[in-house]
Amino acid sequence: MVALLGSQIWWTWSVEDVFRKVKQGNKHAMKEESAAQTIALNHLIDMIRSDPPSEIQKKVTTLIIIDVHARDIVDGFVRDSILDAKEFEWESQLRFYWDKN
Repeated sequence: MVALLGSQIWWTWSVEDVFRKVKQGNKHAMKEESAAQTIALNHLIDMIRSDPPSEIQKKVTTLIIIDVHARDIVDGFVRDSILDAKEFEWESQLRFYWDKN
């Protein structure tokens, strides 16, 4: 559960960071994020292919499912040119934040 929560917090931060990069002029930041997420997914898939113990396999499989969904959301942002954090497509996503207070 902790890994899943950490993954979701990291994904939220990453996508919001992409929106900041776009505001600073990097129009390709969302495509770059999609590519980075695909690479991360491929690493998880490689872990599954190495035949880990059952309990590890279940955890990694769950992460893959969540990360595929997250990557698909980012791919949709690329397809639909969603480049601002205030757009409905981002606002409507379930996001996880780390509140230090």
